[in-house]
Amino acid sequence: MEKKSYTLGYHLVAFLDVQGQRDRFRQLKLPKTPEEHASAQQVLKDTAGFVCGLRDMFRTQFNAFEAGILTGHPPTKESLQPRFVGFSDSFVMSVPLRPVGGDMTPIVKILSALLAASIVMMTSLASKHALRGGIDVGLATEIGPEEIYGTALERAYVLESLHAKYPRVAIGDQFWTYLAAALAEFSNRPSAISEPLCSLVHRIMDLTKVDAGGERFLDYLGEEMAKVAKPQDARYIVQPAYDFVVAEQQRFLSTGDSKLSERYRHVRAYFETRLSLWGLAKRV
Repeated sequence: MEKKSYTLGYHLVAFLDVQGQRDRFRQLKLPKTPEEHASAQQVLKDTAGFVCGLRDMFRTQFNAFEAGILTGHPPTKESLQPRFVGFSDSFVMSVPLRPVGGDMTPIVKILSALLAASIVMMTSLASKHALRGGIDVGLATEIGPEEIYGTALERAYVLESLHAKYPRVAIGDQFWTYLAAALAEFSNRPSAISEPLCSLVHRIMDLTKVDAGGERFLDYLGEEMAKVAKPQDARYIVQPAYDFVVAEQQRFLSTGDSKLSERYRHVRAYFETRLSLWGLAKRV
């Protein structure tokens, strides 16, 4: 076995998972007729094809954000993109965290990760696919070019599987503690350095919201996203996403599935607190 040295450190991890894909894939069988072949191709397009499309979207968002940050500035030696890996219908973004006294590179990468997660959340729902996730900070070690292993990934996974509960991205306590510590440390620096750093941290904080039960989650439809969105996003992404959420709630109500109808009631309620930011009206 190859001997390798591993470095343990703190990492931010965002774990996102597309819901319902496995159930659709289990229904597949090898097609024997042209009709069955066409049906199988449609399912593959809606499952495997959709996941591949989301992976491409993540990378597109990372590239666009990095290009925007570097506009008017010389290229950096280090990429400003978070690490990203997809496996099956799950996605993992990670950012190695230097000590709070380090430069702004980790903060830029974290903002990139949260913006990408927000856009993918909206687009996924607009494409009639539910997405759920978790974001937190913990210890981990790098075991591949884009892959980490440790409690950071475990915490993000537990948030997705146990705490998110319905289509949304749960935010962990350790991540919030890291942001608060970073803001406190950056505030003590000279204003020329402090202001841009604190501004980035505030943008990240503004991408989160606390629900009535005290759980923090990604505010993917909030003011920060409404400010950076393209003019057409309201019509072509947010409105179809809202329509899908309403339709799913009504569908599960009609079938007597109280568990899923209640989950989509929560998603609908969240949308309806944010529609005005996008110039949209809620259903009566």
